[in-house]
Amino acid sequence: MASFLKRWRYGLVSLLLLLPGLASFLGLFFYPMLVTVMRSFRPEGESLGWTLRNYADFLGQAGAREVIVLTFVLAIASTLLSIALSVPLALFLRRKMAGHRLFRATILIPMTVPGLVGALGLLLFYGSRGWPNLFLTQTLGLVKEPLKINYTLIGLIMFYVWHYFSYTAITTLSTLEGLDPGFEEAARVSGASPWQVLRYVVMPLIMPGVLAGSVLTFMAAFGAFSIPLITGGSYRPLAVQIFKQIEVFTPAHWSAASAMAVVMALLQLVFLTLYMRLLRRRVA
Repeated sequence: MASFLKRWRYGLVSLLLLLPGLASFLGLFFYPMLVTVMRSFRPEGESLGWTLRNYADFLGQAGAREVIVLTFVLAIASTLLSIALSVPLALFLRRKMAGHRLFRATILIPMTVPGLVGALGLLLFYGSRGWPNLFLTQTLGLVKEPLKINYTLIGLIMFYVWHYFSYTAITTLSTLEGLDPGFEEAARVSGASPWQVLRYVVMPLIMPGVLAGSVLTFMAAFGAFSIPLITGGSYRPLAVQIFKQIEVFTPAHWSAASAMAVVMALLQLVFLTLYMRLLRRRVA
């Protein structure tokens, strides 16, 4: 009886400690998501009734498939490029050279800059009168006309990478710095070359950090709004299209926007599940 009361008290205390977190989860995530899902099945402009027309209208459009493909292209490309940049950068910063803290602080800058401010800054920086174009056209004279970066697909991917690669870089660097040097020393003593140590020892051990960071980068890029809204030009991914349904049309198409948001969430969930399973199998 005493042990039962002890377990009951322990469970009650645990529940009380978890209540603030549960209330925040229900109020800030679960309830808004539930309202969005229910709204997606309502006829447009109606508060009663159920329909699949909102999903059929969106998925039946040829433009919808292009928007979905564009959203995935932007998110996947920025995630892969973030990994390609983060791993060498983490290996370089691991050496604790002079200015190490400054470099780490620089990596964090894109995370601290609001998306709207960053988007406007990137437009100015890569514009026809920005530093890169002025350097290429006037200083070096390599090109006669300024390079067109703004409002292009390549430029948009570059902006995505700048704004979201920090997630992958920080987690990769943290995992690498926490790696026991004894594993690498043992491999070198056994006759492994520096490339073999990197390929067969370091990379498999830091893959959990790379995986975690790349997932965060993909999620942020897949739902990006401020960057493509300001710098996308004619390239409008799902988040911007959802905003368009609410702010551009009069009256606002809330049911259509909700259906698009649900489709977006499901696509993101399915892709992330497949992505994590694939990487975990490769690591194993």
